[in-house]
Amino acid sequence: MQPTGGQHDEGDPASLPLELAHRDPAATPADQRLIDIALRWIADTPHRGPVVARWAQYAAAASTRLHPSGHQQRQRAALAEAAVRAGILPLIDSTSGAASAIALRINDPGHAPVDVEAMLDHLLAYLALHTHGMCALAHQGVRHTPMPAEQGKQPRPALLTTVIVAVALAGACGRDDLAGLLLDVHAAHLEPLDAPGRALFATLALDLTDRIRDPHRSVCTQPGRRALDRHQFSALLHGEPPVGHRSPAPPDTSPLPADAGIAAMRYEENLDAIWYGLTAHTHALHTRHRLHAKPASSNVWLICDTCRLALRLGSSVVHGGQLDTPTVPIIAAGQPAWLQSDVSRATWRLLTEHPNHDLRVLTEVSPAWRKYTATPTWLIASPGTDPEPDIALADYLAAGSGPATPIGFDGASPTPPEEPAPGEVSLVCLSCRLELVLGRSTGHPGAALTIGGRPAADHAVATTAVFRMLTDHTSHDLAVLAAADLGDHYTDSGEWSFTIEPGDNVRPPHLGDITHRQYIDGWPDAPTRPHYRGADPLHEPPLPGSSSGAPS
Repeated sequence: MQPTGGQHDEGDPASLPLELAHRDPAATPADQRLIDIALRWIADTPHRGPVVARWAQYAAAASTRLHPSGHQQRQRAALAEAAVRAGILPLIDSTSGAASAIALRINDPGHAPVDVEAMLDHLLAYLALHTHGMCALAHQGVRHTPMPAEQGKQPRPALLTTVIVAVALAGACGRDDLAGLLLDVHAAHLEPLDAPGRALFATLALDLTDRIRDPHRSVCTQPGRRALDRHQFSALLHGEPPVGHRSPAPPDTSPLPADAGIAAMRYEENLDAIWYGLTAHTHALHTRHRLHAKPASSNVWLICDTCRLALRLGSSVVHGGQLDTPTVPIIAAGQPAWLQSDVSRATWRLLTEHPNHDLRVLTEVSPAWRKYTATPTWLIASPGTDPEPDIALADYLAAGSGPATPIGFDGASPTPPEEPAPGEVSLVCLSCRLELVLGRSTGHPGAALTIGGRPAADHAVATTAVFRMLTDHTSHDLAVLAAADLGDHYTDSGEWSFTIEPGDNVRPPHLGDITHRQYIDGWPDAPTRPHYRGADPLHEPPLPGSSSGAPS
């Protein structure tokens, strides 16, 4: 019968994994596989007793013989042995955040990409050892904290969270010299003196130091410890020279209560407030940078991802923080693209000839555009466009004239042509559940879509509506679908889209829908429906007053 949680196993092999059950830890050779088995058992077992401590000692000693300092398995083994020696493990109380964090770190072999939770668990694990007086091991372990990927020139909240914990541990041990060294090493990632981010960093670090310093005094084992001058330490954190700063009252060196050591070991810390504070500050800086980013001009492309065929709609202006979003109307040949005859006719042709294909509108500076520069994609544009087009716009239009298409431009990866279904055809934003009715199809290849018996491309209102939708839904998933195909996306799943109807006498809009003319009313200067996105918007509309009439 296996011992129950919290009882001593007294060496009972029934509580051990089969690979360890009949082995003597002192005589077991150093083996990575056996070390891993022992570590997983130590992290998960609820049994107490000398066998747990002996296998923890084996894992620490064996990994030291096998691996150099800093190796993942060696760190896990040292953490396990220290946690067992301190009485944090075995994991009996599931409410103990420190024990749970240590168990998670011991069980993590380090093969998967690091996320924020793994980083915070690592820091909490070594904070727990620090509260038990294992100062040197805690300082060393924090220096090997696994970091999630962080990019950009903005502050790195994960790195700064780690620096705050490391500096607070040094401060709690009275090692302001070690804290100063850590701040110097990471000076490139700290904001300068008097910057809001530096003040936030200093406040969070000083607050954590204050919380752990007094409980730690009774258990600290750090050599060179001395009483910490809080004013000098605060100046150091803020980036000021500590010289000239001194607390008006001497440091507290009063005797500690008799049970101070026990209270210190029961203390547990939480790092969520530090992480969220730094993250919120980073987001605020990112937003400020985006609002003040220098605008840049970019080509805008309508792409059939299925066939790898891209039509240049024109150019627009984008900002650094919104590379996927044109901030001014798309311009072609010096005028709005929907008023440029060649571009608008080519747009109608591409939409008509690629039913049920995956369509997207992208700016040339969008990260998603890299896909089409790295793989074969046929570009349609006027000669002289950079990059040089594969198909001249005039050739694309000439091939589409006449009763049937004499030349097909299917793209770099053409798919078998689909017979257009007769009936109503719509341009749909699958991301936002927005349907723009383009007109009706006869079902014959090469036949133009019509509205009220006239080619849809001849309807200025319908053309403007098409370009508003393409502009408003850059980087979204688009498709041209027949009425029968819409059911596959919406009706069968109990969903439906908001529809924009031509508003002709043949098909007036349903209750709650709008017409093409209502959709484009006032657009792009001051649209009466400035932030309309659809029945299931991919992005929330901006706050009232945050737009100056540009397309949302």
